[in-house]
Amino acid sequence: MPGKYFEDLTPGDRFTSPRRTVTEADVVFFTSFTGLLNPLFIDEEFAREKGFGGRVAPGPLTVSLALGLTDELASGTTTAALGIDKVRFLAPVRPGDTIGVMTTVLEKRESASRPDRGPVVLRHEVKNQRGEVVCTLERTLMFLKRSLG
Repeated sequence: MPGKYFEDLTPGDRFTSPRRTVTEADVVFFTSFTGLLNPLFIDEEFAREKGFGGRVAPGPLTVSLALGLTDELASGTTTAALGIDKVRFLAPVRPGDTIGVMTTVLEKRESASRPDRGPVVLRHEVKNQRGEVVCTLERTLMFLKRSLG
């Protein structure tokens, strides 16, 4: 299913993503692949001793999963990711947590140089299974227009 086009998006629109459970394998693969080997991510006892109650998932893994969960909004209808801004990690995500994303369209504008597209700023709120916001970020994507009118 194609994503949304520029014309389909209005500031204030909200979209709910599917949910996904963060697995032990996700954390192991991500930390191994990226080299993010902080003991908070890979050492259960260290994380417990430091007051986290056990290992936590790396923040960049949470962001990556959020981008994947929201990709259906932009699948085949964007030409560029222009930036990710204002990332905040508000609560830990652990293996076994289930996350979903609420996306709000913040702003959009016509491209000054390309009449067939325009940048759109999206705000993502990542929530866990208890409804707690664990991460927020803003993402700017270049959305295609359905037609030139």
